[in-house]
Amino acid sequence: MNYDNLHELINRYESKIDLLYGTEHYELFKWEAFKTWRDAWFEPSQGFSSFGEKFSAARKGLGWFMDNSRMHPSTGVVKLWEKEPETVERLFNEVLFAETRDVNQLQNQMDAFIEEYEHLRQRHFPGNWSYKHDRHSVSIFLAMNDPDFNYVFKSSEAHAMAKYTDFGLTIGAGGSFSLENYYRLCDEIVRALKEHPTLLEKHFDKLTDKCYRDESLHLLAFDLIYCCNTYGYYRGLVAPVTGKTIRKTVKNEITPEQAAKAEAEREARIQDLEQELSELEQSISDYVDISLIGVQVTSGKYGIGTVVSQDINRVTVRFTDIEKSFILDKKYTARPRFENDDEIVSTFTEYGRVQERIKAIQKEIKLLNV
Repeated sequence: MNYDNLHELINRYESKIDLLYGTEHYELFKWEAFKTWRDAWFEPSQGFSSFGEKFSAARKGLGWFMDNSRMHPSTGVVKLWEKEPETVERLFNEVLFAETRDVNQLQNQMDAFIEEYEHLRQRHFPGNWSYKHDRHSVSIFLAMNDPDFNYVFKSSEAHAMAKYTDFGLTIGAGGSFSLENYYRLCDEIVRALKEHPTLLEKHFDKLTDKCYRDESLHLLAFDLIYCCNTYGYYRGLVAPVTGKTIRKTVKNEITPEQAAKAEAEREARIQDLEQELSELEQSISDYVDISLIGVQVTSGKYGIGTVVSQDINRVTVRFTDIEKSFILDKKYTARPRFENDDEIVSTFTEYGRVQERIKAIQKEIKLLNV
């Protein structure tokens, strides 16, 4: 692991802590969400009459931590509890929150919860993709339930941190995902955070009485992972695996002054492109986590079908007699329709446009580095 890069990232986080915890970004909402959850979930004196009432009170602080303008997984829990209360309670109490500190067993519980919950969603809200849960949302529940052992996980952010710190172990995705390796990465981050006493002093000083005081630093480790990716702290940091760039030799007929000017312009252009690239890559990270698998669609030609596989904006739908693949983009009109079709297609159309720009930038950077 490249500890120099890791400590540099921690230094960058510390230098921006007033912005991060202030009104401009206010990342303290994560610690507030933890306290709201734990105060409701573990305080028997609250006297909630049902699981649904307790869950509704506990989730009040989640906000953008779990739900956003497109995805509403915690709302889905409430809606599904209204349909099958005993099933939802069992999934949380006996599957997801079954007591264990074996990471491999914990991953099995995460996956079992997601799978069974998805079957439940398909029974009652087959067309509502916004109620789906994934490893990110489920990891939040686990971390709030046992914050001294668990870590919040978000795929794009985790892979970026592993890349820029040359972690050495594969976190993976889908069927190859390794919760154990991700926890190892986070453990390394916690160890490094403990070597920054001034950061920890500033951090705990800024926690109000509305915040959960995470002495294990597990939530702080996730916030570092999240903020480095979200706010561009990797900018200018060399990923160890990329190596050095070989450049052309300056021709003899170009004067030193001209060469220096050209080089300065080239480097400025690369810097501008890399900044734009970083911002675009961050803007599409949320699209990667949107899963449409299991969502019901309707086609005038093929009838009712279900999404059975997905590669971000390309989906495969199984109809009664055939499987067909479609690209989700406004320019492709011969495709099935979702329940909230305009929202879904607009989202992935924007993703396609951003991807095209990313490819163009990467091509230009490559040419500038030749």
